[in-house]
Amino acid sequence: MIWAILLGFALFAISLYFHMWMLRGAKAVSPPGKDPRHLRLLAGSSLVLVSHLVIAGIFAGGMYLASAWGLGSLEKDVIDSWMDYYYFALITISTVGLGDILPAGHMRALSGIASLTGFLMISCTAQYVYQTMSKQEE
Repeated sequence: MIWAILLGFALFAISLYFHMWMLRGAKAVSPPGKDPRHLRLLAGSSLVLVSHLVIAGIFAGGMYLASAWGLGSLEKDVIDSWMDYYYFALITISTVGLGDILPAGHMRALSGIASLTGFLMISCTAQYVYQTMSKQEE
């Protein structure tokens, strides 16, 4: 269990650093407090979307490693490609959690850390979007 938590913390730290770096880029492209123009707003929002997709990839890679190291698995009829790990990480990071793939073993701890990481990233993104869009209302 300790290895799954340590792996989850490492994935969290990498994801947090990457997301903050991408948000800095989004703020440079479409700064909060300035009148958001359509292309600037699209570019800033696209950077944020790419950040969330990459973070899902980071956690998918971590879940694949956890499975290979015997820390747990994903339960579905067939987990036959890396895309299954990416899909599970994406729905977990976005906190949707559809339930068609279930974590087993210590993968449950890693999935919980992924969900908490996603909640934090979504909160940071919401603050950026709110600050950027509030200029339009003035």
